[in-house]
Amino acid sequence: MITVKIFHDENRHVHAFEMSGHAEYDEPGKDLVCAGASAIGFGAVNAIFALLQIKPDIEQAGEGGYLKVTLPQDLDKEIDAKLQLIVQTMTAQFYTMVESYGQYIQISYEQ
Repeated sequence: MITVKIFHDENRHVHAFEMSGHAEYDEPGKDLVCAGASAIGFGAVNAIFALLQIKPDIEQAGEGGYLKVTLPQDLDKEIDAKLQLIVQTMTAQFYTMVESYGQYIQISYEQ
């Protein structure tokens, strides 16, 4: 199962997100859930860099199956609002996957 954790403060301001595990929906190379989740996570990272010129701290492990993205905290309010919008969009996309494939992907929040 893929687990997506969204790390936030008491105001729901996201400061990091983490993806771990494998969906095991199908065999490697044919796993649509894994491919979709990867596209959402890496798409968010690419959008953050391409649209805001922000390079978050990225941790990856092994042969896939782990991604942690830590976002900078000392940003201009306007840039930070845009960053939070990208992360909220990513989260909405993950929820769409959970609705259809909940036995293969879950999302949680950690304060």
